[in-house]
Amino acid sequence: MEWVSTTAKSVPEAIDLALDNLGVDQAEAEIVVVEEPKQGLFGRVRGSARVKARVKPLENETKESSNGRRRRNDKRRGNSSSNKNGRNRKPSSGRQQKAKPEESKSNGQGSKGRSQRNRGKGRGPRQNRTERDVPESSLEEVSEHLTGFLSGLSTAFGFDGDVEVDEVEDNSVVATIKGQHGLLVGPKGRTLDAIQELSRMSAQRTVPSSVRIAVDVGGYRLRRNEALEVFAIKAADRAATESADVELEPMNSSDRKVIHNALMEVDGVETRSVGDEPRRRVVVVPVAVPKDVDESE
Repeated sequence: MEWVSTTAKSVPEAIDLALDNLGVDQAEAEIVVVEEPKQGLFGRVRGSARVKARVKPLENETKESSNGRRRRNDKRRGNSSSNKNGRNRKPSSGRQQKAKPEESKSNGQGSKGRSQRNRGKGRGPRQNRTERDVPESSLEEVSEHLTGFLSGLSTAFGFDGDVEVDEVEDNSVVATIKGQHGLLVGPKGRTLDAIQELSRMSAQRTVPSSVRIAVDVGGYRLRRNEALEVFAIKAADRAATESADVELEPMNSSDRKVIHNALMEVDGVETRSVGDEPRRRVVVVPVAVPKDVDESE
């Protein structure tokens, strides 16, 4: 996944812009602070903050190295226990009866240790080993899985189940359930957002990959994005005319990204994200536009 670089007055603002550009929450992103503002004289801040961020990659390699270290440590402990038990066992038949309790105790500890290690190697490592054996899935495999998953879900709701998957940009796809099905969209798209999250989770577990997935129903997201762009321009005009901040309603990260992109090239305003999820919102802030100096005297 490509890195996104953003610049702002402070590090938190730069991180907010990066998250909105990626369309994900902070827990799903990897963030690197490239540059921080410097403290100048009289408390003034010089320079700006710059960060780069990307969607977190798959953690299969990290899990693999961790499991490898755990297996090596378990092997060392097993060898140490075996050597110790070997030293405790004595060949003398005359002391056989006295050695039995120690052997039993030692063997019991060994069994307990092996049992604990076996419990430690339970579902987690087996699952990681399965994930490790499966390479990153291709775009075609992800598209095929989304088609089957969403077709079944749509049929379960009593609809036709026709699904179309399109590649919209590098390593990103949009899976669209055909037809105007308000039941699958829900109030303000909340049901659609839930379906999208379920689709991402299902694809990640079945065909793990770094492909970014979006789900739409009957072109709802396209129409909403167009409406949000018009709404953003009106908010910018109001902020510039009244010279006051205009605070928009709470939105998810995808909608906030549309607002930021729509006003990125608009003179006289800038956008910021404030608040915490799920009440996070965009604020349109008026800024002074530098005027051309008339040097003709």
